[in-house]
Amino acid sequence: MRFTANMQQPDTLRAVLYGMSFLRKHCLIRVTDGRFTLISFKESLGQSATQIWAHLELADIFSEIQIGSLDNDHINMELNLDLFVRALKSCTSSSDTVKVKLAKRGRIPYLVVSVDSPSYTSIKQEIPIKVIRENVLEGIAEPTIPNPDVSLELYRHVRSVLRICERYRNLTKHITIAANRAGELRIAIHNDDVTVDAKWTNLTLMLNGDSQEGNDESQEDLDKDTLYSIVVNADELFHALRISYASRRIIFCIADRYTLMLHVLLAGLDDHSYVSYYIPSLTL
Repeated sequence: MRFTANMQQPDTLRAVLYGMSFLRKHCLIRVTDGRFTLISFKESLGQSATQIWAHLELADIFSEIQIGSLDNDHINMELNLDLFVRALKSCTSSSDTVKVKLAKRGRIPYLVVSVDSPSYTSIKQEIPIKVIRENVLEGIAEPTIPNPDVSLELYRHVRSVLRICERYRNLTKHITIAANRAGELRIAIHNDDVTVDAKWTNLTLMLNGDSQEGNDESQEDLDKDTLYSIVVNADELFHALRISYASRRIIFCIADRYTLMLHVLLAGLDDHSYVSYYIPSLTL
């Protein structure tokens, strides 16, 4: 098994890994001839099992790629996210060169991250990995969800949504997300101790991948005022939104009382590289 490459976007990859690490400490990495996919979920898939799927174009992140394996040149490995983030933090300048390769010491496989810099001694860090055969992953698939009832782009409101979620998570374990096709988003707490409700209006409505302003009169045929809602884990939503610091667009997709999907397009990369958070509805 062989994988060596120069890393072109260490800051972008580090930001994605860092965002994922708030929810999970380990992730599965799948490397093929065209994609670099990071997958993270709880081993015991339960009610609050948020899943994270980051799909990155291999050529966007790496150059001078050499890859080979007995599994049709597919490589699957599990590693600790914190260790990977720490290794990439060694890259502090755009003039640094970051290389990754698979290696083995004795019977233990590693992902080796080397940072060469003109201003300081080169740094090499070894991250223990678990190599996983392709046939073991046959049952792992990205969640399939119904067509969202409403999808809204947060755009300039994403940081204020993040601040509200941070405040609410200190008050409750569960929060309610509601949105309509008029471009209105509500985040609320409704329990015996407290009732609070934050609202944003005139968000961009997404239809079939295209944007329509929330107050666009051309959408009169839609039922604009119906609110579609979902109850989610407050901590998991807050930590998912922390990837906003690496994003250029975040789209809230709500399948009523089923799933909230955050579709995240990454800064510096085109739309073929993205991260999807699948946050299931809770039954209280």
